[in-house]
Amino acid sequence: MHATNRYQALADALSARIRKGILQPGDRLPSVRQLCELHTASPATVTHALHLLEDAGLIEARPRLGFFVRSALRQFAQPEQCAEPGLPQPIALAGHRKLVIEFAHECGQTPLGMSALDDGLAPTQALRKLLVQALQRDEQILLRASYEGDAPLREQIARRSLLLGCDFHPDEIVLTHGDTEALDLCLRVLTRPGDVVAIATPGPLRTLEMLEGHGLQVLEIPAHPCNGLSLDALDFALRHNRVAACIVNVNFPSPTGSLLSDADKARLAELAQRLCVPLIEVDTFGELAHNGQRPKPVKAWDRHDNILYCSDFSAVISPGFNVGYIAAGRQRLTLAASRTVHGEPIPALIQHALSGMLASGQFERSLRRLRSQLAANMQAYRRAVYAHFPPGTRVACGEGGFLLWLELPRELDATELQRRARCQGQSFAPGALFSLGSSFNNCLRLNAGFALTAQIEEGLRLIGRLAYSLLDELAETA
Repeated sequence: MHATNRYQALADALSARIRKGILQPGDRLPSVRQLCELHTASPATVTHALHLLEDAGLIEARPRLGFFVRSALRQFAQPEQCAEPGLPQPIALAGHRKLVIEFAHECGQTPLGMSALDDGLAPTQALRKLLVQALQRDEQILLRASYEGDAPLREQIARRSLLLGCDFHPDEIVLTHGDTEALDLCLRVLTRPGDVVAIATPGPLRTLEMLEGHGLQVLEIPAHPCNGLSLDALDFALRHNRVAACIVNVNFPSPTGSLLSDADKARLAELAQRLCVPLIEVDTFGELAHNGQRPKPVKAWDRHDNILYCSDFSAVISPGFNVGYIAAGRQRLTLAASRTVHGEPIPALIQHALSGMLASGQFERSLRRLRSQLAANMQAYRRAVYAHFPPGTRVACGEGGFLLWLELPRELDATELQRRARCQGQSFAPGALFSLGSSFNNCLRLNAGFALTAQIEEGLRLIGRLAYSLLDELAETA
């Protein structure tokens, strides 16, 4: 077994014992030497696994004594405990837009409120070389663009689909300007104004905005911050509502960074097919698994061409390479025609450079570096949150991507906390942005796409102090 699999497997095994109550709060874990003997593992593997559990808030180290199960585990409710979804509701985003305006134009002295990566993580040198080579061979490439996408890039995407557990044909791939346009096109094909669309909650604000723009109603399906979409709730919703389509993102979605298991992905594909509801799968951050094992999309279990699969390269290469695609299957001609009417052509130079990245292996090398840095970032941010935020704060597992989802003590209002933080030059994304209801008013999202500098940690410390202060005020008025 690969080393990264070994320490993750050991961490998973110990985590399962803790969550099942085999290891109780306050229990001491076996020593590193004992764990090495029990699991036939190296000290490095055992130590790494213990650090993962420590970062997840399941265990704590006590000097000269070893590791102990935390007395108050910071865990989220399991998916089966989530409430059943309510009735579909028209989307009214006036309040959300006010929140967006309040923090988007004043992102603060640190990038905590953003959803973006440090520019230094982009493969700039490789991209520059590919662009220069293309221009040297053919200056006229600057004058060309296409709606349908150039064949070499579509062929590279099709080849890479084998790594996803899929087997796309180049002719079924429709190139787009990122996954936002891809989702927009899918909604145009599958829905009409007034239709109901099911989405996971919490979910991206831009998806809510897009659904409103199409005149659609939304049916929010509860999702666990670590384990993803509640399939029991989705099953209930699809059997009791006429749903035109379901939008899913199962691999490290914004804002939580959750991950649906392979078993649940297979069940999701079967459920949608059985109930005759098409899925639109948006897989933006699937490449950013911290352990290097790229999780499969639900599309890998699609046996009936019931899933429109959307992905995007800009999140893992550069915002300037805003190229996405749809694996469109039988909808290919309809989607291509819709894109010609509603979209803009994609520059040939960008397509050529991206195709070169994929063909040369530079894309994989860039991904390895990016994954490693993001894994380090997330661990550092978790430690800082646990150090500076009030007791009872819980942090989602975040095994991929670069967004950190926090649940504050229930009585705290993250929107009020964000207003106070903004007055002192800091910002983050309050949980109210990511749902139509009020279930996530005490939650917030942090961006960990930048290394944790002293300045950023000071920003986290300030937000934590403000949270403590707000709790004190609430206690005084109780």
